[in-house]
Amino acid sequence: MKMPTGQQSAFFTEYYLKLKQAGGSTSDVDIAKLAACRNDDERVAFVDQLEWVRACDSELLVKREFTGKNANVAAGLKERATQAFKAKKWLEAMMLYSRSYVALPSENVAERAIVLANRSATLYHMDKHKECLIDVRRAIDLGYPKDLIYKLYERQARCYMALKDYPHSVSSFKKCITAMDDCALPADRRSKLSLDAMTMIKMLEADPRTTKQAALQMKKKNLFDEQAHALPEEKEFVSPLIRIDHNAQEGRFARAASDVKVGQELLIEKPYVAALLEKYSKTHCEYCFVRTVIPVACPSCADVIYCSEECQQRAAANYHRYECGIVPVIWRSGASINTHLALRIFASKPLEYFLQLKPSIDENLPLEQMLSLPKEDFRRVAHLERHQDKRSPSNFFQHVLMARFLSRCLQEAGYFGSEPQHDQVLSITALLLRCSQFIQFNTHEVAELHKYNGGANERSVFIGGAIYPTLALFNHSCDPGVVRYFRGNTIHINTVRPIEAGLPINENYGPIYTQNARDERQSRLKELYWFDCCCDACLENWPLFDDLPRDIIRFRCDAPNNCTAVIEVPPTCNDFMVKCVTCGEITNILKGLKVMQDTEIMTRTAKRLYDLEKDYPKALNKFVDLVRIMYEVLAPPFPDFCECQQHLKDCFLNLGNVYNLD
Repeated sequence: MKMPTGQQSAFFTEYYLKLKQAGGSTSDVDIAKLAACRNDDERVAFVDQLEWVRACDSELLVKREFTGKNANVAAGLKERATQAFKAKKWLEAMMLYSRSYVALPSENVAERAIVLANRSATLYHMDKHKECLIDVRRAIDLGYPKDLIYKLYERQARCYMALKDYPHSVSSFKKCITAMDDCALPADRRSKLSLDAMTMIKMLEADPRTTKQAALQMKKKNLFDEQAHALPEEKEFVSPLIRIDHNAQEGRFARAASDVKVGQELLIEKPYVAALLEKYSKTHCEYCFVRTVIPVACPSCADVIYCSEECQQRAAANYHRYECGIVPVIWRSGASINTHLALRIFASKPLEYFLQLKPSIDENLPLEQMLSLPKEDFRRVAHLERHQDKRSPSNFFQHVLMARFLSRCLQEAGYFGSEPQHDQVLSITALLLRCSQFIQFNTHEVAELHKYNGGANERSVFIGGAIYPTLALFNHSCDPGVVRYFRGNTIHINTVRPIEAGLPINENYGPIYTQNARDERQSRLKELYWFDCCCDACLENWPLFDDLPRDIIRFRCDAPNNCTAVIEVPPTCNDFMVKCVTCGEITNILKGLKVMQDTEIMTRTAKRLYDLEKDYPKALNKFVDLVRIMYEVLAPPFPDFCECQQHLKDCFLNLGNVYNLD
């Protein structure tokens, strides 16, 4: 769902309270004057000249922090990991070795190599052979001690054996034998290891599969790459079935350009900007949001991790050079993840880009031209809804203060150079103010599906936030026509019911009619997004799922006059020809009753594929057919249809980010 802005009780809140106290009786008068400001530049400039605000600037001192990198802390974690390893607590040992590795300063190269080698040993015992190979390669690249490196080559050989990659296993055993020339083992122990390795080499070289694999590997890439790779790039996609329209009542919104079938993919979109929650900063890749057990550390800070060297390098070249050491300050401020998103927008592009763009930022571009802008163009997000006309002076004042805080973070990070120019700082602060406003209404949660108890229990967990420029133009419905799921932080949008040409394609911002009563939904949407929902579920006050009547079947009128009425019939009805009270035509409900009979069998098959066989693609196809068939004759809200639709959504979620807690 889209995300609200929120602030926890932390130092920024304390700063705000001290600021109001310093302003005394004049503060409210001064804040009220913001009503006369015509734009964000004037708002920032007005607040900047207030003496009582300037007097408290010392309360917002921002300093980069690198306390997480500490060789002594790393050594302590390594010792704990070793104790866990000796006790055969493999998972605990692996996690502690990871924490030790992340905490090690980049100059402690020898220690990093040893910790990674130790972590590879835990991975080997956990039968995570591919991950073990990656850590072995990393330890070797960092210069693992010559007298011990034979251990890594033997472990490498055993992993290749387990993965049935025999040519590489032979190669590693040979390296192991050679490396033992430098080891300090007693002669008898060295002789036994050499003999074991030679025996394995002879056995593997005699296996015909080794020769076949070697020939295949000469033509193709190695069977198992020892590099950790980022999540494969997905090609972005906007279906031609989507048309973005605009009117005074609904603003910009998505509409079906032609009939849309259930289960169709309408959108694959990478985020314009995305940020992880602090809670997941040590378990997920900061760049692509993939959960990783063999993280790559930032050379300078211990605040974030990456799934691969590739993602670490991308982040460093993109935004992390300005966030490194600043992230803990953002977290400690108590501000929401929206604040981090605003900072990252600017950290991701050079100062000159925004300064050049700023004079034309308010130019009203035609909708078609706006949609044709490159994805990375700031204007794609800068013109998202901000509700400026509904904001109070007090609201603007709080947003200006947050923008000033973020500009100080950028200054400390060197974004403005060694000698920041005040006019440039004010210009960027005004753009930060703009960002804080559109981010408030257009940020989406990035989710991960958590499964436990053998998959019997599932729940979507919010791991980060992101802005998707195209999806941000979709309006809300408490009965959405689409479902969202994520691969990393790339979002996929698929339909969960048919949508006729010309009708809106609506997503859901959080409250949904099956789980939340209308008053609750309306109140929440008004509070967070500042609009009154007019979807069918709200206008007709559909009941919660648990309150849906089970003694009534809702058939669609199939009269040739395109009547859209619903015919409610009790299951005990013996009449197959029912008159529609709206159009007066007769509908034969026999077809609908037959459909309900057929769908019972189909539903059992689909549930078996989902619950027992865990074959989500096949279950998905079954539920797509079920929703399509039901929708032709039944009108929601209807229990069987709602359940089927929910199963369809669950299938899609299982195609994305999934974490099995078992």
